[in-house]
Amino acid sequence: MKPFFGLRAHDFGTLEAEELAAQIASSGATCIQLALAKALPGSHLFPSEFGGAGIAEIRQAFNNEGIAIAVLGCYIDMVTPDLHEREFSLARFAAHIDAAAALGCRIIGTETGSPIPYLDQAHGRELAFDIALESLQRLVKVAEEKGVVVGVEPVAEFHALSSAEHARIMIEKFNAVAVGIIFDPVNLVPIKGVADMNIFLDECFAAFGDHIVAIHAKDFKMIQGENGLVKSDALPAGMGDMDWEGLFLRLITAGKHQVPILLEEAGPNAAPAAFARLKIAWDNAVEKAGVG
Repeated sequence: MKPFFGLRAHDFGTLEAEELAAQIASSGATCIQLALAKALPGSHLFPSEFGGAGIAEIRQAFNNEGIAIAVLGCYIDMVTPDLHEREFSLARFAAHIDAAAALGCRIIGTETGSPIPYLDQAHGRELAFDIALESLQRLVKVAEEKGVVVGVEPVAEFHALSSAEHARIMIEKFNAVAVGIIFDPVNLVPIKGVADMNIFLDECFAAFGDHIVAIHAKDFKMIQGENGLVKSDALPAGMGDMDWEGLFLRLITAGKHQVPILLEEAGPNAAPAAFARLKIAWDNAVEKAGVG
């Protein structure tokens, strides 16, 4: 049972597709999360700006290196109070949904945006979450029509969708194959950490394990802050406190062993070693799960 290891393409810089694909392939990755506006020159916000031929060339460049475009990244603020900006962002995401098939991709990923503008109101966090669900409803409808998946990434404290419980509510609300979870466990760990990593992972998998469509892999350590221990800045996967073996064991048990596992915060110098550390954790999890 082999893992589907990959990485976030723009962690290797902003390069023409052929050069970027070759550098990523040399790291050992077999798939990527591709943010067109970040990884490729031109800062193009809409796929149509590349033209049909340009999109085909991008896909072919990665295909030539054996790299699948597993997730198309289009991270937007879908809860901004600026309705014009929100509408622009939703239209941009819908355009990525339209382009997914041409890139050979079936998952378009996003976070939900910041609740901060609403926190001066009563129940501001709940209001931001409700607005995120309204925005997602539009995107999920378009995704259903195109046969692709909106991959939503929860982020603790600083985003409108900020917890495992939020993810569970979202999944139950839509009850659709066109919505899934991009699980970044480090992003779901609060600033002050978690009391028990096993309980944290169990709660996450109970809430949304069956709906995970991708994993983001980075790490963290708890370090001393002014008022006690706090979560550090992101580290390459396998260099911190995240229990990757435990996560992989739960992923395999949930029948999600084929989802892409995508490095973050690991560029050309760090990615090969991060893959090696994750491979050890994966092999240990496979052995514990009793599968081949």
